[in-house]
Amino acid sequence: MNSNPFTSSTFETTWSKYYDKKKKAVAFNFVNGVKFIKTPFFLFKNIGKNFTNGITYSINNSAIDYKNKAILLYDVPDYFLLNNKNPINISIKKVRQYKGFYADLSKFKNIDDVLAAYFNSSKSRYNFRRSLKQLDEKLQISYKVYFGAISKEDYNKEMSAFKELLGKRFDEKNTFNTVLPMWDFYQELIYPLILEKKVVFNVVYNSNVPIAMSINFLNNDVLMVSIRTFDVDFNKMNIGNIEIYKLLEWSLDNGIKKLDFSKGESYYKKRWTDTAYFYYHHIVYDKKSPSAILVANGVVMYFKFKQFLRDKNVNALYTKLKYVFAKQK
Repeated sequence: MNSNPFTSSTFETTWSKYYDKKKKAVAFNFVNGVKFIKTPFFLFKNIGKNFTNGITYSINNSAIDYKNKAILLYDVPDYFLLNNKNPINISIKKVRQYKGFYADLSKFKNIDDVLAAYFNSSKSRYNFRRSLKQLDEKLQISYKVYFGAISKEDYNKEMSAFKELLGKRFDEKNTFNTVLPMWDFYQELIYPLILEKKVVFNVVYNSNVPIAMSINFLNNDVLMVSIRTFDVDFNKMNIGNIEIYKLLEWSLDNGIKKLDFSKGESYYKKRWTDTAYFYYHHIVYDKKSPSAILVANGVVMYFKFKQFLRDKNVNALYTKLKYVFAKQK
């Protein structure tokens, strides 16, 4: 059974509908668990490209369809234990990309243990608990997690609120958001994945109106935080951290071992996590094929250069400029 939501048939079908309409998905016997799209440069890329929160795969050494092939797998977290040791006929090059963070929940018994670990003083824990109490006293707060069931009417209503809050928040930050231009794709994708128990949809309400929300993808006992937003009008009430707190509660109650906050460095990620890791792009290729070797080396050089620019914060300037140009359209 395929447990990775980003290599599920639902994800692959929906992605192909929106972004690979005229291209046929290809599966290889020598790479288990992932489908690919062929590019014009004799390279195969995984469906979803870099719009996932982590690809997993394994190598089948007995397969023979690796010959003259070069494939690219985006965003493989280094903490996933992949069954790829000592491949016989292929080579795997790995290029470091984004840094990620996760909370190791396997060592905690309850939410109080989490707070004790992630708030380094009794004063900070007291202040956070006080913010929880004040939120309940001043507002009509309720919480809900959609997992395994949601009506289509409720889903459409929640996603409409999510989109509005997301746009409002990023307008306040004056920065470009990659999710909003892809909203039709996510609108179609998330509903079936909730029903398949591959998405945990967490919502905080005030008087039945969403004020903080997150979409989180489930891979076995790893919950990957993907898209988060909150109403900026409630920012002073610590609503973003309270939404994470409620997600942690749900995770502990449902056997989640890792709460993965995915790519990027933010204050809230460092607040609620204890482990840093890296995403890598894996280039898997026939090590005896001159053409595959040439393609693989070219891909490695390209992504190393991109990471060099990222390390120099060039991507931050690029994101700001994208926001400015988007607002002018």
